[in-house]
Amino acid sequence: MQDQRFDEPVKVALGRSGNTIFNVERVAQAADILINRWPVVTGQRHMVARKACLAVLEGTREAWVARAAFINAAIEADILVEPGKIPNR
Repeated sequence: MQDQRFDEPVKVALGRSGNTIFNVERVAQAADILINRWPVVTGQRHMVARKACLAVLEGTREAWVARAAFINAAIEADILVEPGKIPNR
């Protein structure tokens, strides 16, 4: 397994009320959230992000690919926390 660090962390709001903010810094952490903690029914971007994280962990893709896919999935699920903003949940 080749876990890699993201260039910049990605913040997502999880938990029942979306009140727990996770600062995602590594590909393995993003994969764990996508597989075990994702708050909504999976969408197409969610599946793309899971595959991208797996590819990085297998050593066939770069971390930036997984980060971009994770951000897109978080936008799709409405859990991305933009810098300086607190989610309205």
